[in-house]
Amino acid sequence: MNISKNLQYLRKKNKITQEELADRLGVSRQSVSKWETGEAYPETDKLICICDEFGVSLDALMRGDLAENQPENQTEAQPSENSFNKAEFAAHIDKFSKGIAAGVFLILLGVAIFMVIAGFAEMLSGKTAELLEILGAVLIIAFIAVAVFLFVFFGMEHERYTKENPSVTDIFDRAQVNAYGKRFAKIMACLASGILFDVVFLVVLTSLVDAQVIVAANEDAAYGFIVAIFLAALAVIVGLMVYFGIQNNKYNISEYNKQTRNELNPTPRKKLADAICCAVMLTATAVYLVIGFVWNLWHPGWVVFPVGGIICGIISALFRANDD
Repeated sequence: MNISKNLQYLRKKNKITQEELADRLGVSRQSVSKWETGEAYPETDKLICICDEFGVSLDALMRGDLAENQPENQTEAQPSENSFNKAEFAAHIDKFSKGIAAGVFLILLGVAIFMVIAGFAEMLSGKTAELLEILGAVLIIAFIAVAVFLFVFFGMEHERYTKENPSVTDIFDRAQVNAYGKRFAKIMACLASGILFDVVFLVVLTSLVDAQVIVAANEDAAYGFIVAIFLAALAVIVGLMVYFGIQNNKYNISEYNKQTRNELNPTPRKKLADAICCAVMLTATAVYLVIGFVWNLWHPGWVVFPVGGIICGIISALFRANDD
């Protein structure tokens, strides 16, 4: 078998280090080194990943001599039929990150606007208050509907694109990747701190209202306005976190390729985790609407959404850890 010789040739031809290839395949650098020296051979699933990564057939990888078949006058790799447009790749990630981030932002902003309307409704009475509550419910449903449209549309576009481009090569040099990595770390650290400050704002102001340091004519309305400000700030912060998190895939090509392989070939455990998370968030929405319309507990009923998100995060992390 010519696996060791062909693998070394393909890696050097595509200007990929052993460490980078190991990251893309989900193995150690030592494993790649042993494959190239012939001390060990890749397992079947890794052989398939190698073929997908370099766009060669399994038979050519195992039996052929790829270096010998390379034309002598060809000094650099020619684009294949499945080669991707680098500008198109960057534009796609930009659109996808903006679309998904906008959906997350709209959901939280819709809840914030609802809390403002609910606060005014608490200050009024009779049919005017009832009309405001109905208006708030309609608005939050409208915001969620727009967000769902964005999730579905950009999600399907991303799925189509990843099927057409299941594996891409590095389009940024190391200096660009390192520069964005430093910028990304600073941005995420600032946004994480922003969430903590936002929580402190919520706790301090509600405590001041409870202690009557801040005197409010209607405490329920005051709580509603405070929560609305908290959610509006949270919408901006979380939206930015989602945006920059997805943008990170534009510079972290190995992570993009890994995620694409997992999405196109999901394990049974991943499918189960996705189904559970979907059920959790649908249940959270149903619970929120029920306790809102039946018991008029729109606040603090909104807590079900972050709780649902935390549960989904824990479930995904547990299933991913078991898969690894």
